[in-house]
Amino acid sequence: MTHGTLGIIACPMLDDNLVFGLKKDAEEKYITIINNKNNGSLRRKLEKELVPYETIGYDDLLAGKYCPDPSKFNILVLMVDLGLHSRPDELKSAVENSTREMQPYADAFGFYLGTCGNFNWDIPEWCAKNGLRPAAMFRDAGGNLCHDCVGVNVAGGPRYNEMMKKYTGHFYVFPAMASNYDDFMGADQADALKTEESLTDEIREALGIEPGRDGYMRWLLNQGDYKYILKLDTGIGNEHFDEDLQKISDRTRLKVKVAEEGWATLHSTNCLYAKCKSMLGE
Repeated sequence: MTHGTLGIIACPMLDDNLVFGLKKDAEEKYITIINNKNNGSLRRKLEKELVPYETIGYDDLLAGKYCPDPSKFNILVLMVDLGLHSRPDELKSAVENSTREMQPYADAFGFYLGTCGNFNWDIPEWCAKNGLRPAAMFRDAGGNLCHDCVGVNVAGGPRYNEMMKKYTGHFYVFPAMASNYDDFMGADQADALKTEESLTDEIREALGIEPGRDGYMRWLLNQGDYKYILKLDTGIGNEHFDEDLQKISDRTRLKVKVAEEGWATLHSTNCLYAKCKSMLGE
């Protein structure tokens, strides 16, 4: 029986992948979620799947009030701000600081996030070099890092590159992105949205930009010669994927194309969960 505490640091855009692993694993586990403004989605999904959990404040954690039974399989989860994926330096700093602060409370760490602009940011390697607890993050079958949430759901950087060659001019969307479209795009295009708000009617007319944020987004996609939305269905999470995808299609005026079978995969998701458990005692 697995025993010890696994620390999880995760991005809301990949909480479907975490919930999938937790639900699929029949072994009894004791989940504690650190209270913050980023954990609402994870909590709703666990409740929907009838996966029990408790919560604790971060200050209470640091004050030593988290006292799990070391003979049990415990999981301590910290969700990071989705907006940090568009600010790589801040993301790296926040994750590394939290990892250091959580060291006394976990025996190993799993990182359910991508590198998001920090291309060579191998967090387990960083942990090892700094004498921290063993750690794991999303990788493909060759050990290559999965650099963002799309890469995670197609199992790696090299496959991502091949997909971009095959599906150029496509806007890649997987279930969690469809259900969190506004939050994701608001974070990803924060600077662009500030520019949109500053546009005068004269500039809009001259450039052919329709009113509103959707109009500006359609203009940006057109500048990048996007023609299609590529549907990457991992089969987990959003049960309203098709409906949400159609709404995005209506707003962006991009046609939906379904990726050929085999591109969307849970290989990296399954491997990460298995690696996380293997780092604890049995």
